[in-house]
Amino acid sequence: MEDKVQKINSLFKYLTHSNEGSPEFETFMAFLRGLKDYSTLLDFYDVEFTKHLLEEVLPKINEKYNKALVIETIVEATYGNAEKSMIEKLFSEYIPLLAQYATTLENASRCLRGFIESGISSNEIFVGIAMFKDKQHAISLLTYINIHSWGDLSPQSSTLQAEVKDAQKVRERTYIFAQFLVILHPLVSKYQGVSSIDFVFDYEGAHIDWPFSREGSSLRLVKQNIIDEREGAIFEELGKLIHDEAIDLQSSRVLNLYQTLFSGRDPLDVIFTLPDGR
Repeated sequence: MEDKVQKINSLFKYLTHSNEGSPEFETFMAFLRGLKDYSTLLDFYDVEFTKHLLEEVLPKINEKYNKALVIETIVEATYGNAEKSMIEKLFSEYIPLLAQYATTLENASRCLRGFIESGISSNEIFVGIAMFKDKQHAISLLTYINIHSWGDLSPQSSTLQAEVKDAQKVRERTYIFAQFLVILHPLVSKYQGVSSIDFVFDYEGAHIDWPFSREGSSLRLVKQNIIDEREGAIFEELGKLIHDEAIDLQSSRVLNLYQTLFSGRDPLDVIFTLPDGR
């Protein structure tokens, strides 16, 4: 086994011996994009691979997308076990890359959670991202991480913190409404598979995963001000009908819940407006 690992790591070293931009180096980077999130393979390549990324590959990279990718791979490979000095250095390099849109929201969220597991506080993350010039990008990043406690923040951060809290609620609200639309809107259920709009669910999955299957199941979201009581009651009614084998899911009794929910209002206004009007 050790011989196999050494041979693979030798190949990696060969590919990265050339400078960034060379066919060999870019071959390695293409490989790394597929490897980054496979923690079992990263464990297989062992510390030699991580050390090579940290000491040999990262210092020679100038391109921001490649640099973010290498840092994300190191954080994943050392998840929860990184040396403090190393993880702090990587974090200080990663935050400016996020400000430059060097990675996706999904990749950033996963990596930032890895930083937290390795000792970086959620407070440090909030403070670092709060400095971004693009405040909407900052809100998106902080929302995707899905952390609800940021530690002690300065009064100057209260506005941004409130915006992030609302954005987290809207994210959960739109997730529910997307599922609702797939179930009840015939055109959405017909074309969700080819639509450029991501509705998260297919028709079958939306029915199976509908979370409001019993009385009171909407209460948590109502208390958190993600949906209101009227919406919760409609969602619970849909849950009862979905799980009643005697009910035809294409019947007017079911489909009319769509009209009942939106009541002639613009669906997008309803979907993206929290119950308190924010």
